[in-house]
Amino acid sequence: MHEAGLAPAAARLGAATPSLYHLRDTSRSAACSLVDRGNFARCACACGQPKWMSGMMRHGFRGAAEIAATLEHMASFAHLADAVPTHLFDLYYDAMLGSDNVRTFMARENPAALAAIETCFTRLNQASPWRTRRNSIAVALREAS
Repeated sequence: MHEAGLAPAAARLGAATPSLYHLRDTSRSAACSLVDRGNFARCACACGQPKWMSGMMRHGFRGAAEIAATLEHMASFAHLADAVPTHLFDLYYDAMLGSDNVRTFMARENPAALAAIETCFTRLNQASPWRTRRNSIAVALREAS
């Protein structure tokens, strides 16, 4: 079960929405963090930064997989716990598919990860956790499907 699955389970049982925590195994200083919209804002903004992206790109195939996995995690939290503000998907879209450099890297190093990103954005837009307000993204999504 995804950790955000506790939110809809609690709602189904008529209980208050529990505080959700995300275990991070990449930092020794903070083993877990509270899942809230602010944390996702910081995460998505960091992921959209050129330094983060170039770091992922240095890892080739695995870096491309991590880029796709980050989006999948954000999507899971958006679907299950409504913990991701929708504008963050626009930022992430720009950093991933809106960048010719990143798109070329993904297509070369891990085409399956690129396909997963394109599919995830399409699913998000269709299921309504994310409705882009940007015409260019909306057009690109329509053309991709």
